[in-house]
Amino acid sequence: MDKNLYTIFDKKSEIYAPPFVELTDGTAVRMVTDLLQTPNTPFAKYPTDYTLVRIGSYDELTGIPSSDIPPTTIMELSDIKDSMKGN
Repeated sequence: MDKNLYTIFDKKSEIYAPPFVELTDGTAVRMVTDLLQTPNTPFAKYPTDYTLVRIGSYDELTGIPSSDIPPTTIMELSDIKDSMKGN
């Protein structure tokens, strides 16, 4: 089964965080939503500095990754944080 590879891009330092695996864009957003609820993290303090990006997929049966060229922006962390206010 293919799962997606995601990372968070830091616009200030212009680097990508280590990748993580999620099933869909929606579950990746949910994971980042949980991350944003930890108040002392840089992601929660400065959400406008970060972007959730899908960088490829990972086949868990073969162990072979593939990449999205170019990477696909999923959502700005500031937009995710703003959507949390309505919940």
